[in-house]
Amino acid sequence: MASDDEIRQQLADLSARIASLEATVQGMRGAPPDPPAVAAMLPPSSRPAPPALKPETTLETRIGAQLLNRVGILAVLIGVAWFLKLAFDRNWIGPPIRILVGLACAAGLVAWSERFRRRGFAAFSYSLKALGTGIAYLSLWAAFNVFHLASAGLILSAMTAVTVANAVLAWRQDSELLALYALAGGFATPALLSQGYGSEIFLFSYLALLNAGALLLLALHPWKRLALGALLGTAAYYFGGTVSQAYATHTPVTLFFLAVFFVAFAAMPFLIMRQASAPASTDPFVQISFPILNAAATSLALMVLFADQHSGRPWVILGLAIACLVLAARSHGSDAVALARTHLGLGILFLTVAIPLQFSGYTVTLYWLGESLVIIALAEAGSHAAMRLFGVMVLALAFLSLLVDWMGSPRHPLAVAANMHFATSLIGAAVFAAVTRLSLGSERGLVRTYLAGFSAMAFSLTLLVAVSLEIHHYWFCGAGFFRDYCWGYGHSEQRSVDAGFSYSAWCMLCGAALMTVGFLRRSAFLRWQALIVLALSIGMVFLNGIGSESQGYRVLTFLALGVLLLGVSFAYQKDWLRLRS
Repeated sequence: MASDDEIRQQLADLSARIASLEATVQGMRGAPPDPPAVAAMLPPSSRPAPPALKPETTLETRIGAQLLNRVGILAVLIGVAWFLKLAFDRNWIGPPIRILVGLACAAGLVAWSERFRRRGFAAFSYSLKALGTGIAYLSLWAAFNVFHLASAGLILSAMTAVTVANAVLAWRQDSELLALYALAGGFATPALLSQGYGSEIFLFSYLALLNAGALLLLALHPWKRLALGALLGTAAYYFGGTVSQAYATHTPVTLFFLAVFFVAFAAMPFLIMRQASAPASTDPFVQISFPILNAAATSLALMVLFADQHSGRPWVILGLAIACLVLAARSHGSDAVALARTHLGLGILFLTVAIPLQFSGYTVTLYWLGESLVIIALAEAGSHAAMRLFGVMVLALAFLSLLVDWMGSPRHPLAVAANMHFATSLIGAAVFAAVTRLSLGSERGLVRTYLAGFSAMAFSLTLLVAVSLEIHHYWFCGAGFFRDYCWGYGHSEQRSVDAGFSYSAWCMLCGAALMTVGFLRRSAFLRWQALIVLALSIGMVFLNGIGSESQGYRVLTFLALGVLLLGVSFAYQKDWLRLRS
């Protein structure tokens, strides 16, 4: 028998164990049980199976599972092809059966490709679809061109059905590659049937329907390669078919379809940006390159179409310019800024190109001067930086046109100051002065700064050269620079001296005016121009004064130059405007 002390000790041990078990149970209620522990308490039949380890992919498994699979498919296709060739050569199978076999093979390949797609072999599946589609097109082509088993309309409908089936598969499977297959088959159909080149309306109507299908797919998926393929394919048919067939007698029909194609391709960037994500929607190809390609192809097509109708060229280019400007106005949103600027630049470009197509001579310069002034004025009114940049380009083009006009020699003597060349130069100087005034606004930027500098320099140079040219007209009987129309008057050396001193006087006057304005406006840019003009006048005075036999000219020019230079030097030395600080 145990003693009382031993019994008490055993009861204390049991109480301690019970308390420990209760604490363990309370902890298990507050925290989820350990999965391995729970699994250990389950019977063996209900325990979860351990996850299967993914087998390691080795070179051997890749060769056995992938390479041999593809080689086997290729071997089967080659064997079937050789069998069909043998059957065709020995007339075992008639033409209708041959076509049906080809179509059946095509359908089987397309259906079989779905099995590989569902198992994750998408690239191989698309390859089988491309092979099946090609066999279908070739079988239908043979039924029409080789065996003459069906009419062109029936075969066209069948090929169109193949194209539509590929397009539907591309839409359902979200595959741009299948869409390109469908587009390629659609463009191949007229060439395979040799239809379309004989009928302009048929060919262009078919291309318009094909592009409408591409637009439908682009409304659902942002596939930019599909848009590029549609543009290139349409351009190839136009220049390969229309130009070679010389559809000049059908100009209104061709012009209508060109407008349809231009609008369709102009809509594609909007559709792509609407469906694409944020990074893809600002793709430079979509917003810049593709619109430029569309406009370039359309303008080239118009120029070819109106090759023998020069009076119509400027008007169709003007219509293209208006269309681009409308598209620029329709491009809204922060994501379409580049697209709007691209269309704006294209519109201004075509508007600028249309002017020399309609006019010639100083009229072109006047129109370009007016165009640049309007563009820059609109840019300043709307704070449109891109439009201001395009205006600078047109203004520079107008200035280059003035240079060409100055360097050219008139065929007949011109009246001094009473001629359109001098009037054009004065109008140009007024435009340059107005642009300088517009660009000196409250907001300053890099483009504004360069625009102000360029227009101010162009103003000074235009006045300097224009009046110098009229001086030359006076002394040389209306001839241009480096020419003399005073053959019967003689004294050519004296007239050259007189003209040289006249140039010097005009340069001194221009330099003094520029220096005065530069001091008043506190413009270092104008003062530097004045210094350059004064340096030019110094060279002219010394060159003409040393070689001249006229003592009066020497005295007057050197005195005038010296007084002018001393006055300018005194102004700099006194530092009235605190230029040194």
